[in-house]
Amino acid sequence: MIKMKYKGRTFTNGRSLANAMTRDINQQVERSVRQAAASSGVRVRKTHKGFEVEGDADHMDRFHKRLGK
Repeated sequence: MIKMKYKGRTFTNGRSLANAMTRDINQQVERSVRQAAASSGVRVRKTHKGFEVEGDADHMDRFHKRLGK
């Protein structure tokens, strides 16, 4: 049996490790998008299709620059 540790948790099943990593990556992406939106002045909504970002052209440019960092 192979044991792997990820962020303090021990995993023996590859699927549960993959689910934990996927969840962490998704949370980090969502956090980055929301922080970039808050600092640039655009609105972000999470929908069934993904994220929808609303704002004028100047704010959208600032959002793209902050998201790229």
